[in-house]
Amino acid sequence: MHDAIQIRVEEREWREFSDAPGVSYKTLRKHDNGGLTLLLRFAPGARYHTHKHPGGEEYYVLDGELNDLGKAWPAGSYIWHPPGSVHRPASTSGCVVLVILPQAVELMG
Repeated sequence: MHDAIQIRVEEREWREFSDAPGVSYKTLRKHDNGGLTLLLRFAPGARYHTHKHPGGEEYYVLDGELNDLGKAWPAGSYIWHPPGSVHRPASTSGCVVLVILPQAVELMG
């Protein structure tokens, strides 16, 4: 059995991915199987690497607009990527997204 997780998210520091300038994160929960629940923040014009989701992914756009799947997804949008899906998210105007990853992502060349 696990203990409850209680976090004041505003007290956590944003950490930038060293290999994806303008994309930062706050880890909310580490899953037992290597997955994560986290907040992602994209600065205007930032993009993340092309990557694969062995266990799928789901996200909810909290603020701003995320570019993914050939569309711009505004705040209030929910997206589910099935296991094995590949994509490269970005944001033209900047955004904050709640992301749930059942398993760790695999970066693509």
